[in-house]
Amino acid sequence: MKKDPVDVAPPDPAWIEEGHEWAERVAGALKALALRVDHVGSTAVPELAAKNVIDIQALVVRLDEPEAVIAAMSGAGFRHAPDNTSDIPHADAAPVLGADDWRKLFFREPKGCRRVHVHVRRNGAAAARRTFLMRDYLRADPAARRDYGAFKLALADKTKKDRAAYQAIKSPFIETVMRAAEGWAELSRWTPGAPDAYWRSEG
Repeated sequence: MKKDPVDVAPPDPAWIEEGHEWAERVAGALKALALRVDHVGSTAVPELAAKNVIDIQALVVRLDEPEAVIAAMSGAGFRHAPDNTSDIPHADAAPVLGADDWRKLFFREPKGCRRVHVHVRRNGAAAARRTFLMRDYLRADPAARRDYGAFKLALADKTKKDRAAYQAIKSPFIETVMRAAEGWAELSRWTPGAPDAYWRSEG
């Protein structure tokens, strides 16, 4: 059976600027459909090892009528992945919106571009909050950032870049990180900061 590789790379300072550029590009595609657009995931955390993929999160008011979002993103060249409709539910995350907590629309980069994953989620959903919290906690805590990066590099090497094995071992570790992040959020009274991008009407 052919393995699906996971390539974890040392941190690249260029990722941050690339993330802002792609957030602006997604905001331009969605226009007023998106409440905010942000660079998220490991490439959004300076000094953190990561897969060389820019993750973008766009928050919308509703997901039950996705046609407008799909049309806007497709019109800008992004490729909709219709089979990727949900994040993995996490029992430790407090439910907010019911089924919409883990629902999403997923898009890949336009053909010929670097790898980009766009996750469109409903504003206020547990998955959206979790995504912001993971990023902001790792940005704020140097020790957690160092340990998480070292873990990912070692795990990718030990699993011989087998994606299934990598994810199976990584998931419980992430839950440990998230428990620490929740404690940090409570002590710091954390809320997500200003968006990386949003639609700016020229009118």
